[in-house]
Amino acid sequence: MLTLGFNFATEDLCLAVSDGRQIALEKKYHGPTLKAEYIPDYLDELFRAGKTKLKKISRLGIAIGPGAFTGLRLSLVTAKTLALELQIPLVAVSTLEALASQYHAEAGGKNIRVILNACRGEVSTALFDQNLRRLEPDHVMQQNVPREPENFIIENRPVNALSVCAIAARAETVFDRAAILPLTPKYSHASRVNLTTKPELQHLKIGQKIIHNT
Repeated sequence: MLTLGFNFATEDLCLAVSDGRQIALEKKYHGPTLKAEYIPDYLDELFRAGKTKLKKISRLGIAIGPGAFTGLRLSLVTAKTLALELQIPLVAVSTLEALASQYHAEAGGKNIRVILNACRGEVSTALFDQNLRRLEPDHVMQQNVPREPENFIIENRPVNALSVCAIAARAETVFDRAAILPLTPKYSHASRVNLTTKPELQHLKIGQKIIHNT
């Protein structure tokens, strides 16, 4: 099974393809802005380097947030389009879960506290046990989140797309158009933006969170 993974949630944009065995290739792009027209070129470069083709992809994984709103929005639109066109499953992966999975080997058997800067004096955080089972849901809180000495702390570290691929590959899922269409980026705060001047945000409800990692 060949999985295509997206992580546009953080500053380093990542794409990866993996079959969990012989193929494990990732491309990273760093820059202050992301434009939709760049994404086809990024995908083409990835497939050429991996000597594979889009039609061979059987599953998609995407970092759904928390993270930068623009990157989440563009990557999710791309992933939805590909999933619907190819009729393959799309697995939404928490950015915090991807970080916990990526650095799990360093935890030394401890529980894992993941902390990601949310700006405006806030952070996104979650707690996982040594087997990567959740002990807390993803949530937003003030910068003084407890950094418990008994836990392994992952704070503002880069997340790759291969960890997104790995989590997506393990998920028990099938192609479901009805589940794919309503997917939206998570952890945003509608009260921080002017919805009347941003039509693309008018579907948000007050109290949701839009985290800007800029």
